[in-house]
Amino acid sequence: MKAIVSASAEATPQFYDLDPMNIVWHGNYPKYLELGRVAVMKKIGYNYEEMIESGYAWPFIEMRMRYARPMKLDHPVKITAGIVEWENALRITYSIVEVATGERVMRASSSQVAVKIGTTEMLWVAPPILQEKLAPYL
Repeated sequence: MKAIVSASAEATPQFYDLDPMNIVWHGNYPKYLELGRVAVMKKIGYNYEEMIESGYAWPFIEMRMRYARPMKLDHPVKITAGIVEWENALRITYSIVEVATGERVMRASSSQVAVKIGTTEMLWVAPPILQEKLAPYL
């Protein structure tokens, strides 16, 4: 599925991300995905602060990751995140590639739902604020 809007971020794996095999531990990959998610949400003007101001929290309900090769210490990566669905849940796809080689490290996707802050009521459709933020890209 093609993203309606995407953005990228770069990061360099550090020593504290490594496992005993001297590669990035699989449990640390979501924090790299978050860099891409933050970039795309910032691009549409709906970052964490704006979410809170709009009255909605966006908890994750699903995350899928498919690893192709490990990330390594001091090998910069580019994380690209794209919004592919938004009507009922916010679905974002991700790609991580090594900057130097362009080789794919992983693909992933996540789904989040809107929840009213205060009541924790889950919405079954995207709130108007998300639709407004995405309108220029549709």
